[in-house]
Amino acid sequence: MFYFLDSTVAATVAATVAATADTITVPAFSFVLAAGGIFLILLYAYAASEAGDAIEFKYDAILRERMNQLGIVDWQDLGKKAGLSRFGVRLVRRGNVRQLTVEQMKRLATVLNLNVQEFDRTLGILPTSTTANSASEIEELRQQCFRLREELQQQKTQLTDDFRRATFEQLQTLLTNYPAARKMAEAKPDMPAKNLSALFTPLENLLSSWGFETIGSAWEQVAYNPQLHQPDVEDITEGELVYIRFVGYRNGERILVPAKVSRTLPGGMKS
Repeated sequence: MFYFLDSTVAATVAATVAATADTITVPAFSFVLAAGGIFLILLYAYAASEAGDAIEFKYDAILRERMNQLGIVDWQDLGKKAGLSRFGVRLVRRGNVRQLTVEQMKRLATVLNLNVQEFDRTLGILPTSTTANSASEIEELRQQCFRLREELQQQKTQLTDDFRRATFEQLQTLLTNYPAARKMAEAKPDMPAKNLSALFTPLENLLSSWGFETIGSAWEQVAYNPQLHQPDVEDITEGELVYIRFVGYRNGERILVPAKVSRTLPGGMKS
């Protein structure tokens, strides 16, 4: 187990080794090894010292922002709460979180109040390949959504075309005969309207095939029902006898359009 040395101890060690080198004859190669070892000790001691905290590392800005939100005053405070040495905190600041143990990462995530996804997003702990796979999966899902949207649009277009064609087939008789009947009505204004009533049979058949039912019949006298009827004046009360001027339509329990009612029939008309 390594124990961290402060700068004073490191300096003392260096002075002692230097003094020993002056009084003891050692092979040159051994002296180089000793000097290298001392340099590493000094470097490690500096990294673990307070002076090393002044160095700016890759994730310092992100960590400081999070620490300020949580009231963590400095790197030493973060290390104390997360159970990390100065060297461990420095690993986190450099982005080398994967060099910590799983338990250390868990404690750090808890102290920083981050879940697994947030911890990864903040400190990048997951391998690059996983991120790449996720990006690939997201792109594949996006392409699937795009294909499904196109298929739905095609189905919508097809359904609309089928509906129009089926409706035209049911109204074909009305649509082909109506222009000629209108021309005849303009040429012969006195022609009885009953001669044209048969033209509207296809329209009635179409509404029936859709499940649409009429509410009442024209000029029928009924008791006023505000759920089914639309009065021509506001003072008509529920249950009052009224005449249906224009029929309404319903589809099961759903009222498509209420029947328009009045206390009287059109002028000169009798029920």
